[in-house]
Amino acid sequence: MKHKLPKITELIKKDFLYSENESDLKKSQLNSEHENWLFVKQDDKNARCIQSETYVTLDKYNVPAKDMPWEQAWIINVIDDWQDIRSKAGGGGQTLVVKEGRPVGYLQEKHLLEHVLESYIYLEAYYDAILNTTEGSISAIDEDKNTVVWTSGAEKIFSVKKEDIIGKPMADFFPEKMLECFSALTTGEPVYRKQHQPREDLFVLINTSPVKIGERIVGVAVAELDVTKQLQLNKELSNANKTISHLRDEVSRMTPYHDPFYTIKGSSKRIRKTIDKIKQVGSTQARVLILGESGVGKELFAKALHDIREKSEAPFIAVNCGAIPQSLFESELFGYEKGAFSGADSQGKKGKIDLARGGTLFLDEIGELPFDMQVKLLRVLQENKYYRVGGTKLQQTDCRIIAATNKDLKQLVRGGKFRDDLYYRLNIISIYIPPLRERIEDVVELSHMFLYEYASKYNRPVNEIPKSMMSALLNYSWPGNIRELRSTIERLVVFSMDGNLDLSDLPFEPQVDDQPSINYSVPPAGRSNHSNMTLKESLQVHEKEIILQTIEEARGNKAEAAKSLGVSRATLYNRMNKLGIQEG
Repeated sequence: MKHKLPKITELIKKDFLYSENESDLKKSQLNSEHENWLFVKQDDKNARCIQSETYVTLDKYNVPAKDMPWEQAWIINVIDDWQDIRSKAGGGGQTLVVKEGRPVGYLQEKHLLEHVLESYIYLEAYYDAILNTTEGSISAIDEDKNTVVWTSGAEKIFSVKKEDIIGKPMADFFPEKMLECFSALTTGEPVYRKQHQPREDLFVLINTSPVKIGERIVGVAVAELDVTKQLQLNKELSNANKTISHLRDEVSRMTPYHDPFYTIKGSSKRIRKTIDKIKQVGSTQARVLILGESGVGKELFAKALHDIREKSEAPFIAVNCGAIPQSLFESELFGYEKGAFSGADSQGKKGKIDLARGGTLFLDEIGELPFDMQVKLLRVLQENKYYRVGGTKLQQTDCRIIAATNKDLKQLVRGGKFRDDLYYRLNIISIYIPPLRERIEDVVELSHMFLYEYASKYNRPVNEIPKSMMSALLNYSWPGNIRELRSTIERLVVFSMDGNLDLSDLPFEPQVDDQPSINYSVPPAGRSNHSNMTLKESLQVHEKEIILQTIEEARGNKAEAAKSLGVSRATLYNRMNKLGIQEG
């Protein structure tokens, strides 16, 4: 490669004589018929040399060695790089000694200069060709912030001619606060694919890299790609997607058959079974109690049940029993007459039961219902009648009630915090909504749905979830369920850079190991013979047998089985899916 200097070992000459001491020089060495260089060791710090003139032997001078015109030789090592040679070379055309403990050759600076000039000529030719070939913007500044490189791509993007900017401060053409290269010149930190706005009407992806000689920063190289049109197109596409989504929802509402479960995402066996149960209940008017942890989407299932039972125009009124102050609960639920209490609306106000007339009243977190209100709700369920606050006229109810809770109502009944008669009135049919960790395979579908939603909402060009990120999502237990997953994806989208999600932005410590730690034991007699299998196949069969046996011993309880195996329930479901174990 002629654009690079060769190695020192390729340049050294070996036609030289060497003596450890000037006093040991022999007459034969000074009276030689060859024109070799003679090096004499003076001390440990330097050496001296004498040069014979071309075709002239030294004996013509007829002088003692001590009186010869010795010159100092500058010592380098064969392992030195060119930066070291530059700092050690003496200059002035003197000879350089190359040594590895002892001299092994020598260099002459005039010959070295020839190689340097040839390498520079080739390097400059390559440099110019590369800059003239690239279509993108390539620029560079020196340590004084003057522009030293400006390609035709930079001219097109920034509308600044090369002859106008070369050799001049870059800050004369752009606001200094918008020049990313100035920061790299100070910090020495490179930048990769960072979205940058050097002008108000221009967006680019920028890479910067400091130019260093040794540890000293002598400039910054910059590569920029104009993405203004792509961002505009992405914005237009995002707006179009929002419009399409809105129109799809509108069309869905206007079609004769609207899927009540459209908003419930997931294709796992657990969620399909739950939807089937809701459909079965929907063909009756039986009262339903929905059970499930906070964040599993109990209201979505209640709304789906409402949509199955009621006409399209029927109201669905949701009340969070844990969010209403106890002193206001009665007036919120039953409404009040005008002048019922100080500060009341002069016209009175309808309660939630009134607003739900002809439809469904959904009482979420029913376990938080104040004890005195439980008696009044019980009467509504028994007699379908109630009084407004401050009223004397008996009101007739005309709505169906669906309740939901994340608490163990049986335990509350035993503790005297929930009325048993109200519990049995509400719990005609109970439906359990599985938490996300029990249907972990739905994380993939839900994550992509939330990704699309928030990428459109925040105008972030995020199109995919990396494999390592999805692995971390699948190996997490999700104590906050779908609500936590939604907020996690929103966080990742908000912090995304250049359309990429960063694993470090996860609000939990990721575990991306897809080989969970399951305790293996020797299979009992009668188990499968693994002698003809590879180690990996044998371990998979063995693991499958252990999991199946543990689930059987736990009577199908996955939480108990996972605990026995020493893994999380999410990890158990992952391994079951990979091993082809069907949920029972």
